[in-house]
Order: sequence, then structure tokens, then C-alpha cells
Amino acid sequence: MTGLDPAALERARDLAVAAARSPRELILRAFRAPDLKVETKPDGTPVTVADCAAEGTIRRRLLESGEFGTFEIFGEEGGLEGGPAPYRWLIDPIDGTRGFARGLPTFGTIVALEERASGRGLVGVIHLPLTDETLAGARGRGAERDGRRLCASQASDLRSAIVALPDVAEFRQAGMERGWMAVHATCDRVRGYTDCWAHALVISGAVDAMVEAGLSPWDVRATEVLISEAGGAWRARPSRIEGKVDIVFGSPPLVDRISELVGIG
Repeated sequence: MTGLDPAALERARDLAVAAARSPRELILRAFRAPDLKVETKPDGTPVTVADCAAEGTIRRRLLESGEFGTFEIFGEEGGLEGGPAPYRWLIDPIDGTRGFARGLPTFGTIVALEERASGRGLVGVIHLPLTDETLAGARGRGAERDGRRLCASQASDLRSAIVALPDVAEFRQAGMERGWMAVHATCDRVRGYTDCWAHALVISGAVDAMVEAGLSPWDVRATEVLISEAGGAWRARPSRIEGKVDIVFGSPPLVDRISELVGIG
């Protein structure tokens, strides 16, 4: 149980929405800009100046809060700031930088709040700048997209379900290549949707389930909250890649079946 009451969770959710939306214009200006420079971080993933600037904007918005500005902040680009505190903000300013840098519309901004002792997500927000959609949820308070309640799929037929399964490279690195192949062999409608754009599709019920391998905390904590509050299911395990997790989420019956296929108990 969290020490934040329902009203406080709602206020934290509203702050997360404002923070996630705050760098929207900055991000859109950089998207498909001819002079956008892409660099490679030590872990081999891409980063742009827009990632860093957007995270700075989000951090400032969170720190301005008199109620929640003393919490730790852990961002993909800026690392850990503040604390120690019982709660921590997680930020991914441009989730899907690889696609963003190549002009693909699958990126978005993630802001989440977790309880430090348990690592449990309490608040989750995914903002999609291109469509100006915001998915927001808090534990026990439901999940909405721009004010409309979200409902995850309840599909049970794995053969006909639409299942999102990103690049095999991530699965191979996490030791899950056999699972990746098993899903392809079992499902007729596997699609390579990726990044938080795909997470939003699953949370809203447009896609029935998704599997991802080797994700960082800022990639998954918002989805953990949103899919649960939308009536879906979620399973995660520590990945073979240190500090990361492998996840399955979506329709509860499908999550059970897919978890067996890919070995996520």
C-alpha cells in the first residue's frame, strides 16, 4: 500500500500529465528537422539534443511542485537527482529515439511515479506529441485517454489476436530469441509495433498483447499502471540484461498464454 491517498495520487497524475506535455512543441520542432544531430551513448543507443532538452523541461516542471517536487527524479538522459525519498519520478523524454531520429512516428514521452521500497508504479502517463494524445492513470483511479476511460482487450484466441513484437535484436540480447520465434509460430497476426506508441495501442485495446525484452524502468513503469487500470494484465521478470526487465502485457488470457511461450512466469 502507498502512503499517498487517492486525492494525492490524482494530483500527482495531473502533475505528470502537465510535465509530459511540457516539451511537446520542442519535440515537434526537432522531429524530421534536417539539422537534427544523432549521437551514440556508451550503451549503444541513440540520443539527440531534443532528448536532453525535453528531459530538462520535464524535470523543471516536476521540481516546481510544492507537493511532489522533493521526490527523487530518475531520467534516461540525466540520471538520478534528489532524494532520498519514498517516491521517485521516472522520465523518458523521447521514448523511441531510434525511430524519432529516422522520422518514424512511434515515439512519445513517458512520466511515471513509483514507490521506491516496492518498485511499484503508482502513476503513469504516456504522451504522444504527434497526435496530441495523453494516456494517464493512477492506482485505483482508472486510466483515461484525454478524459475517456481506457479498456484493454479481453481477447482469448491467440491465433487471431494482434500481438506486437518488436525487433529480434533485443530478444536475442536478452536470451529470448526462441520465445520471439515461438510467438511468430503460434500467432497469425504478429506486428512489429514498437516504443510507447505500441504500448498505447495495447492499453487502449487496439492491439491485444505485446512482448518486450530488455527494458529500463522508465520504459515500463507507466505502462504497468496504465494496463492494470485499463483492465489488462501485466507480467515482468528481471532480464538477462542487468538492470532491465522483460515484460508481457495486454489481454489477461493472452498474457497467460504468451508468458508460457516466452518463459516469463
